[in-house]
Amino acid sequence: MDDGLPEEMAHGSPSERRRPAPPLSAGWRWGFPAVVAVLVLWSGWLLMDGLGTILDSEEGRTREAVTDQSAPGFEAFVEQTWSMLVVTEDAAGELVQVAVIAAIDRTGGGGTVLLVPSEASASGCAAQPCRLVDRHREGGVETVRASVTELMGVGVTGTALLTPTRWENLAGASPAVVVELPGDLVATAADGTSVVRFPAGTVAVAPAEVVDLLGFVDDVGGVDRLARQREWWTGWMGQVGVGDPAANLPALDLDLVHLLVTVATGPVRVVTSPWAVDGSSMVVDGTALDDLVVAMFPFPVPLVPGRLPTVRLLNGTGDPSLDAPAREAVLRAGVELAVVGNYRHDGAIQTRVIHRDPAQAEAANALAALLGAGVIFDEMASPVADLTVVIGADFRPAG
Repeated sequence: MDDGLPEEMAHGSPSERRRPAPPLSAGWRWGFPAVVAVLVLWSGWLLMDGLGTILDSEEGRTREAVTDQSAPGFEAFVEQTWSMLVVTEDAAGELVQVAVIAAIDRTGGGGTVLLVPSEASASGCAAQPCRLVDRHREGGVETVRASVTELMGVGVTGTALLTPTRWENLAGASPAVVVELPGDLVATAADGTSVVRFPAGTVAVAPAEVVDLLGFVDDVGGVDRLARQREWWTGWMGQVGVGDPAANLPALDLDLVHLLVTVATGPVRVVTSPWAVDGSSMVVDGTALDDLVVAMFPFPVPLVPGRLPTVRLLNGTGDPSLDAPAREAVLRAGVELAVVGNYRHDGAIQTRVIHRDPAQAEAANALAALLGAGVIFDEMASPVADLTVVIGADFRPAG
């Protein structure tokens, strides 16, 4: 080198020179990356397996998904009862009738038609007496829906308004309904003369006359009118149920039509029993209505979601005949049914109410008192509902 620097400074002293590292052995060169790759894959598998275990486990036990509805361990979120509030108005826009239609089984059909008289007592009117017809005059269909659902304590999945023209189209696809009238239904014409609107005896009610019959007023309180409405609905639902129900209704893609087809496919009952006359109004028998609502709505629509404790109801006896009585008993306690199914094994001895949150202790104790059950606090209980009810061999259906 010709820059004038000493050779030691140009190249460094022997002790300062970097010595080459010894070559890695073949084991480290290929083994270490392989170990790292295995660890990464293993940690990912552990993560996914852990998440799956958390999602599929309860109380520390891993459970397989059960799809057989009769097998131990089967559970399903409830499908709320398909139902509609049907409001009928006359040509003048006056409330004639309210019918609550509920399907007991979306697949097998059948259900209930609850007739609510326009004279039914209500609350919230600006003046007294306050009846359903008065609520309708003040706020229309929505106030009627609010009043009826509040009275029943459950919601409905839909609402329909039927006018004379709509009733004519709806009922026109089947033969005229025949009713028996004990006496003439006499109307007063505009000039003051009396006209027999429907004669006594056997009468075939044409589709265009449906609202006239349903809305005809000839008594104070509406008892006779309610009886005629019941007879007409019974006859009409019977005719719709002959053969293929869809062929006896208009070919319209409407929720009401689909619901009527489903209900008419199975046994149908038309009910007016909860009402009794009180002057110019009709009052409800609260106990009778509660019993009817429990029977009509296997899985009720909550009026206010989240207001009531949610319940997961499991049959631990292996006896499916207890499913309906257990469900009805739980619903009478004023809770929201969220999940139904079978306990993980048959042979449960004691009915018990389980809660995982201390804040639900009061609700658990109240429900247990009504069921004659024990109470268990378990932090590992399923979080899908506030309370879990396991039906045991000691459960006794009401009645």
